[in-house]
Amino acid sequence: MVWKVTTLLALALTGSAVGAEEVTPGSGPSQSVQASPQLSAVMVADAEEAQLKERVLARWQALIKGDFEAAYQFETPAYRAIFTSNQFRYQFGNQTRWRMANIANIRYDDSIVARVRVEVAYRYANPEKGREMLDMTQGVNEVWLRKEGQWWRQQD
Repeated sequence: MVWKVTTLLALALTGSAVGAEEVTPGSGPSQSVQASPQLSAVMVADAEEAQLKERVLARWQALIKGDFEAAYQFETPAYRAIFTSNQFRYQFGNQTRWRMANIANIRYDDSIVARVRVEVAYRYANPEKGREMLDMTQGVNEVWLRKEGQWWRQQD
């Protein structure tokens, strides 16, 4: 666990993650919004890839801030036509506090489907240990679809 915390600290200090807290005397936490290099099997225009990275990181930034209404806006229009923002919020519970997210890689199935691997650092209230807060990291796989010039996160 120590090496993961050290790795996350290094990410925070280099600013290569969303939600990385930088602490300087007399200031509060600031947010960094950058992505790591990614792997790509299909050629996608640089502007489209930049837009995808921006949207993935903006969604995670909203989750880190606890702004589920903003995060809901990144879901596909089809999902939002069926599920309300309250239903979207309910799926997350209240035991996890995201702290940082970093795009690890992006793989394109074609020009409209992207599989994004996001490394996430979070605090988790462990109910088995009296809700003791545990620092954790985990890779999250997301599918993003490009429709009518915009990238949308596809629910599992």
